[in-house]
Amino acid sequence: MTAPSTGLTGTDAASRPDRTGRGLLSFCGQILGAGSLASVVTLAAWFVLSRTNLPAYSSSNVTKALASAGGVLVLVVLAFVLYAVLHSRTAVADWARWRRIGVVALCWLAPAGLVIAALGIPLAATRLYLDGISVDQAFRTQFFTRMTDQPGFEDMAYLGEPSFYPRLWFLTGGVFANVLGLAGWAAFQPWSLITLAATGSILVPVWRRLTGSLPLGTVIAVVTTSVVLYTAPEEPYAAVVAFGMPAALVLAGRAVRGSWPAVVGLAVFLGLSANLYTLYTGVTALTVVLIAAVVAWHTRSILPVVRLTVTGVASIVIALVGWAPYGVALLTSESGASGRAQHYLPTAGTEIPVPFFQVSLVGALGLLCIVWMVLRWKRSQVRALVAGLVVCYGWVVASMLMTLTGTTLLGFRLELPISLILVTGGMMAINDLRLNGIRRAYPQFVGPDAAPKVTAVLAVVLTFAAAAHVVSIPLQLRQHIDLAYTDTDGEAQRGDLFPADSTVYYADVDAYIDETLGLGGDRAGTVVLTDEQSFMAYYPYHSYQAMTAHYANPLGRFEERNTEIRSWGDITEPAELTEAMDAVTEARGWTGPDVLVLRGQAADATGDSGDRGDSGDDADPDGRFTYRLSEDIYPNDPNVRFTTIPFHASAFAEGWDLEQIGPFVVAVRQR
Repeated sequence: MTAPSTGLTGTDAASRPDRTGRGLLSFCGQILGAGSLASVVTLAAWFVLSRTNLPAYSSSNVTKALASAGGVLVLVVLAFVLYAVLHSRTAVADWARWRRIGVVALCWLAPAGLVIAALGIPLAATRLYLDGISVDQAFRTQFFTRMTDQPGFEDMAYLGEPSFYPRLWFLTGGVFANVLGLAGWAAFQPWSLITLAATGSILVPVWRRLTGSLPLGTVIAVVTTSVVLYTAPEEPYAAVVAFGMPAALVLAGRAVRGSWPAVVGLAVFLGLSANLYTLYTGVTALTVVLIAAVVAWHTRSILPVVRLTVTGVASIVIALVGWAPYGVALLTSESGASGRAQHYLPTAGTEIPVPFFQVSLVGALGLLCIVWMVLRWKRSQVRALVAGLVVCYGWVVASMLMTLTGTTLLGFRLELPISLILVTGGMMAINDLRLNGIRRAYPQFVGPDAAPKVTAVLAVVLTFAAAAHVVSIPLQLRQHIDLAYTDTDGEAQRGDLFPADSTVYYADVDAYIDETLGLGGDRAGTVVLTDEQSFMAYYPYHSYQAMTAHYANPLGRFEERNTEIRSWGDITEPAELTEAMDAVTEARGWTGPDVLVLRGQAADATGDSGDRGDSGDDADPDGRFTYRLSEDIYPNDPNVRFTTIPFHASAFAEGWDLEQIGPFVVAVRQR
């Protein structure tokens, strides 16, 4: 592959083919090298930052200042490096080995540097990631903890069910946690930083090969990374798929036109992404189908469809590595699935994302991309990106229309892919303008000798624009970062050093369960019913009920479990409660709870406060232990309602070991 002709001569290195590492094996080695180098550097940076005494981001501007300075330094160094590459008198491949390796390494590390500066530094004084342990991050941490304690196909919550949620990111994160000897919750932050940094860095050799230019490939990767960090870094497993979507679209155009290496690369991307975030996989796959259909119609040939079929079959085979257990369980299930994952329609889901009208780097690049697409419509890479935009916007509108059927397509989540496609096209447009547009518009002023000045002007403007965007990332994520400091981690510490919440009692609750049941630290297989989301995220017990219907395994029958829990709240006799729980196991095949962690006073059930210092004389025979039940109330927004279910304390008077631990009543069933 060679770089397209630019029409420039002289010292502009971009006008010469980038001959470094053109072989397929060399390209694969570059991907591995970029990802590995970024991972090692990011891990080292996290290790150092986690041992500093930086003040909490939520209560000081010092960390923000360091984050801004770090991001600006990364961009300034990169700007000088790329300027030197563009205006070197010799091609990069002809440089001295040490110089070539140094420049390429700096280009590879630029995206990782942005991740460290924009996320690593602001989170340096807390062990939690963005959003702490709140809302959606609670279930993600629960899954991460499950995969750390029990790597495999197990569902994050329900015992005996294969995972419905794509698990590749969580499984590899669990392996990472075990290698470093970290608890699952403690490994969530570094693994998020590492995967974001590695994916951004891998884009450098990918776009270098697709464009034939190291500078252009690096700039696209850096801008892509900044947009991901600004828009949706709280879901790193989804972000790593979004990173590669624009490149996958360009690759799809080559694949259906006969490039078998492109077919292989596209199949690998689709297969792996299906085990990371299926929504983006579906959008990408639909775009590939559209591209293949258009090319087949234009060439009057069936070969693009044949190549599409090969790509589809190969990607499905890869995807089945993770999805086969769930697929088999679904096909053999008597009750079928009852998922509610798409029952969510926030305000963003009612709007059409138009980032090209924003006054920002994304807005400027997006608007430039739209103009470029119109003027350069005949280029295959332009058509591939246009196809991506058509499918994304079509998906957004279809999601709105799907509300008539009682569900959505989660169209609001496509804001990130749309932004990435636009900024990618915008960077290609700038490169096209630098190489062709300016000289053709003003040939009397811009000749070969003026090319370095044109590049310098564009570099300065782009560097300032990128710096302003990078500096604003922590401000954009302020609420997410604040939660990382105000939430209590698994060791009952807050990043802002304020007093912790009831999480301080979790260790005692865990110790009591372990001692009473004789688990010996092996928590998997022990089923707990509790509404304490953080407890289930920090300790890898199985849950009788998932946190919400939207993240519950569709095979777990969330609504039916809720019905059973409500019925238990009406029981007053111990024998009836245990019989009801056993009946569920016999009739439904679910394992009943071994432990309940509720709120209330254990003395209400026994009239004996044990060693807590109470006489028990004030025991309430009609006492209640409470459990907060989560219900799906879509199409309302918010789409979740919590209802308090009271359990009669008298139902635990026999057959249960009760312990009061802080505000919690821990009821362990006697076997």
